[in-house]
Amino acid sequence: MPKNPYAGATFDKSRQKWKAQARFGGVLKSLGYYDTQAAAHQAVVQARQQPATPAVTRRLPAEAGVNSSLTVAQSNVLIEQPWALTLVEARIFVLFLQQLPREETESRCLVVPLKELVGATPIGGRGYQYLHSALEGLAAVQVTLPVPNRQYDWHRAPLVHSLKLDSGQGTLSGYFSPDVLPYLTNLTENFTLGQVADLLSIKSPTTHRFYWLLKSWEFRSPITVPVARLKELTTGQAYPQYSDYRRNALVPAVAELNQLSFEISYKEHKLGRSVDKVEFSIRSKAQPLPKQLLLPLEKGTAATVVPTLTPLQQKVQTRLLKLKLTPAQTRKVLEVVAGEEQLTRLLKETYPVLRDFETKAKPGENVAAATMTLLKSTFPAIWAAGGDGLKTEK
Repeated sequence: MPKNPYAGATFDKSRQKWKAQARFGGVLKSLGYYDTQAAAHQAVVQARQQPATPAVTRRLPAEAGVNSSLTVAQSNVLIEQPWALTLVEARIFVLFLQQLPREETESRCLVVPLKELVGATPIGGRGYQYLHSALEGLAAVQVTLPVPNRQYDWHRAPLVHSLKLDSGQGTLSGYFSPDVLPYLTNLTENFTLGQVADLLSIKSPTTHRFYWLLKSWEFRSPITVPVARLKELTTGQAYPQYSDYRRNALVPAVAELNQLSFEISYKEHKLGRSVDKVEFSIRSKAQPLPKQLLLPLEKGTAATVVPTLTPLQQKVQTRLLKLKLTPAQTRKVLEVVAGEEQLTRLLKETYPVLRDFETKAKPGENVAAATMTLLKSTFPAIWAAGGDGLKTEK
């Protein structure tokens, strides 16, 4: 059978135009509509010859826009869905999230300067076509939301709407769907925090998927995931053979994430001769606490160096001391539980224990032992690093 000389060009009867489309990172994306088959094919050829995304600069805190948050959050309900975003779409999503106040209750227009996405370099005509395709792809994302009766009820909503690219103003703008908004703000349970600087420096759309998934699974580490589920959430049907999936998706994504804030390792579990499951061990890289020199108040007293805690670490320290952990145990926990996401999760998980203790709902309970048992199940890395220093008296 002769080779198609116009690969990537298909006729759209509804529009009476030729549609150009190509596959990037295992995801089939539209490159626009053209009057002739040759023009559509040429768009595919040019897209494959050029970088798949405009140049993106790593965002620094001083360059932040309206809401200069260094972290963004979303519910695990959204994370554990098989989204197929290109790299540009994923970055636009992160930048919109960064402009969204955590306490927002009503959907409002979010505006992102284009320089946040592509830097100060002027965008050419081909660059705008990439942005058009990215906005078109983002507008097509549909999210399945939880319903009370899963057997009969069904709720599906668009992620975003009313997206706009204003080349004159140099901005991207849009709204998150009101139905999806509660899963992006006012998050109280089952949510994940991501670091904006890390997310904007990622170079692969597959790594973006792995970033959010592994971040959400970190507190359950080690976690074993069936290969079929892992493929569904990261690359879809792009790599039917596991060997291809490992080579093109799993290995590069883990390697890239380990250059950021992760420490990830994995083991493959076989069923017969085929890999059936992958077991991940996930940790955030320990961030050394800044040191502050305390000068002696009296002559002859040696100066001491103590850790300077962030406000969130101070809150965790107060919580653990209320729960009768010793100062040494508290310090050990703060050394191992690193990052805003894990510290926030610790506060959430220990709140019921503190409530029961202060209301005397469980008289006679050893609250310190109960707290450490909870921390052991929630953050296994504490016990892996703690040794005898974390044992409690019964």
